Amino acid sequence: MKRLGIAALLLATVLVQVTWAPRLAVAGAFPNLALVAVIAITWTSGVRYGMAWACVAGLMLDLTSDGPLGPHALALLAGAYLTGFWARNLDRDSVLHPVIAAAASTAAYSSVLVLADDVLGLPVPALGVALQLVAAASVYNAALMPVALAMMRRLHSQAARRPEPV
Repeated sequence: MKRLGIAALLLATVLVQVTWAPRLAVAGAFPNLALVAVIAITWTSGVRYGMAWACVAGLMLDLTSDGPLGPHALALLAGAYLTGFWARNLDRDSVLHPVIAAAASTAAYSSVLVLADDVLGLPVPALGVALQLVAAASVYNAALMPVALAMMRRLHSQAARRPEPV
C-alpha cells in the first residue's frame, strides 16, 4: 500500500509540474515538485528507496518532455544521491537540513540536466541566465520542502499503523 501511495503521489506531482507549475513562476523559475517529492522520499526512507523512486519520477518527466528518455531520471538520481548522502550524516528530525538539501539537490539536478542537454545537442540557456534560474529554483524548492516532508512523514505513519493483509 505504501508503494502505491508513493507512486500516486509521484504521478500527481509530475502531472502538476508539467501542467500548472509553470504558471507559478517566480523570477523565471517554477517549482520542481517531482524533485521535492524525491528529496522527501529519500530523506524519510533512505537513499536506495529514494533513488529507485527518482528513476520512476524521472522517466515520468522524460515521457512528458519533448526530449529523449533519461536526462530527467539522471538528474533526479543526482538529487536523490546528494540528499541521501546528506541525510545519512545529519539529524533526520531537523527541518533545516532537508531544506538545505533541497536547495543543494536543486542545483545538482539543474547542473546535470543542463550538462545532459548540452551533450545531447539540445538548447541550453546562457550561463548567467542558467545561474539565475538555478538560484531561484533552489530557493523555491527549499521553501516547499517542509510541506513535502510533512506529507511524506504522514504517509509513512499511516502506512505503519495499517496491518498488513495476510
